[in-house]
Amino acid sequence: MTFKYRALTLGCFAAMGLASTAQAVQIAGELLEVYGNVYPQYQTVTFGDSSPTGAAVSTLTAGKTGVQTNTFKAAAVSTNKLTPVNSYIGFTGKKTVDGLTLGYDLQGVINIDSTASNPSFMSEPRDAFVFVSHALFGTFQAGQQDTIYKSYGDRVRMLGVSSSNFVSTSNVVSNPTWSNKGTSTSFNTRINGQLLWTSPRMGGFEVGYSLRQDPTKTATRNQGLSSVGINWTDKTYYVGLAQEVHDDYYAFSGAASTAAAGSIYNAATGLRSKDTATRLSFGYRASGIRIGADASTLNYTETSSQANGFQSYKTNSWQITGEYDLNSKISLAAQYANNGAGNCALNGTISCSTVGLGGTLVGFGANYKLDKNFALFALAAKGSANSGASISLGSGAGRTAIGGTINAVAVGIQARF
Repeated sequence: MTFKYRALTLGCFAAMGLASTAQAVQIAGELLEVYGNVYPQYQTVTFGDSSPTGAAVSTLTAGKTGVQTNTFKAAAVSTNKLTPVNSYIGFTGKKTVDGLTLGYDLQGVINIDSTASNPSFMSEPRDAFVFVSHALFGTFQAGQQDTIYKSYGDRVRMLGVSSSNFVSTSNVVSNPTWSNKGTSTSFNTRINGQLLWTSPRMGGFEVGYSLRQDPTKTATRNQGLSSVGINWTDKTYYVGLAQEVHDDYYAFSGAASTAAAGSIYNAATGLRSKDTATRLSFGYRASGIRIGADASTLNYTETSSQANGFQSYKTNSWQITGEYDLNSKISLAAQYANNGAGNCALNGTISCSTVGLGGTLVGFGANYKLDKNFALFALAAKGSANSGASISLGSGAGRTAIGGTINAVAVGIQARF
C-alpha cells in the first residue's frame, strides 16, 4: 500500500474513533499526527417561566432610562436533539530545524447534521495555527487559537466534554447577564488572525501575550483584542493571572444603533468602547482528584457624548469545578458558577440600576470508561437567571427568559484518540 493511501486509511480510522491508542495516531512520524475528541450526546432541555409582570429589572435589561419592570413571558417549549456539541478532529505535526521546532495544529469541528446551515463534515475551523519554538526565546504562534486569557484559566473542564457544552462555566463567568447588541461580550475567546507568544517555563513560571489586530479598521473603529498573563505550576498546584482587552466591540450598544428618546443605547456614530476582563485562576491535580477555580472581574465601557447613553458596567463572577475518580472506571464531577449583579453608569446625572442582574449555574456529570479511548457520560445542569437577567447555555441549549431558568440533561459517548 502506498504511503498516500496508508495515510488516508489511518486517518479515516482515527476520524471514526477506531484508533488503538489514546494518543495521536502517527502517520508520518511527528510530522503528521491525527487526533480527536468526539462526544455526541442526546440532550433534553426544559425552561422555566420568566419573572412575573411588575418584577423590577435593571436599566440595562430594558435599555431605557427610568425605573423598569418585566412583563411575564411563559417558558419556551422544551427541546430534544442529538448534537455533536464541539466534537473535532485535528491534524498536527512538528520537526526540528537548526535549533528551532517548527509545527502546526489544525482542527475541524464535526457536524453530523445534514440539515444544518453549514452541513459540511468539518464545518468550521477550531484551532488552526502554525508555530515556531526556541528553547531560549519561547514559542510564537500565528492563526486561529485560544487567547492567553482563555488558555490560562478554567483548569478543569468537566470530563473532557465541556467545550461549548451546557456545562461550560464560561457562559456564566465570562459573560454579563444582559442581552448584548454588539460583536461579543464573551471573554472565553478563540479568534482568528491572532499572534501569540509564550515564554519558556522557568522555575515553574510562564508568561504569555496575544494580539489580534483589526484587518478592516477605519478612522472611527479599530476592533482589536489583546491578552496577557502569567502562571506558575509545579504540576500539582496551578495559579494563573490573566487580562484580556477588547477595543471597539460595542458590546452593549452595537454597531448600528441610533439615538432614540429614552434609550440608553449609544448611537454608533463616534462611538468607541473598551471591555476588560481580569481573572485569577487556581488548579489542583493529585491522584484521582482535580479541582479548578476562577474569580473574574468583567468591565464594559463605551465613550459617547450621547445624553443618558450607556457608560460602563462592571461585575464580578466566579466558578469552581471538581472531578473525582471513584475507581479506574468511574469519574464524578460537579460545578458551581456565579455572576453578580454588578454596577453601571450612564452619561449625565441619571442613575443606572443593576437590580435583578446576575445568575448561577449548577452542573453535575459522570463518566464510565469503556477503555482508554471510549467512555459513556451523563450530564445535568441548571442555569438560573435573577429577576432581571438572562443567561444562555452551550450545546445549542438556548437562553432563559428574563428571570427564568434552563434545565438540561444529556447522555453520550466519547471517543478520544
